[in-house]
Amino acid sequence: NMTQPTVGIIGLGAMGAGIAKTLRNNGFTIHVCDVRPGVAEAFVAEGGTAHATTAALAAVSDVVVSVVVNAAQTESVLFGENGAAAAMRPGSTFVMCSTVDPSWSVALEARLNALGLHYVDAPIS
Repeated sequence: NMTQPTVGIIGLGAMGAGIAKTLRNNGFTIHVCDVRPGVAEAFVAEGGTAHATTAALAAVSDVVVSVVVNAAQTESVLFGENGAAAAMRPGSTFVMCSTVDPSWSVALEARLNALGLHYVDAPIS
């Protein structure tokens, strides 16, 4: 009997906010982070928890969903300053919704697997 995972959403543009809102409306515990000042805070007025860094979000999430534009932004949210990868608990899952080069995605999976993390490549065009 699996318990419902806690979900962190990085990037609250049109798609990220829609994903987060749908999960929140269906009873999931949601954590959000966005680089734009005030965006995450405004989102959680109706529920959820805003975080200033992707590391803080990742530390409390079973599943981290990244809804940013490209590989460079994905690299930053994972491995940049206060990045999510080092803060994620082993056994947790990173879902990448960016459209990237397939070879880059394969390399990212290896990097995350080395940290004990699962990876789902789920691009949104």
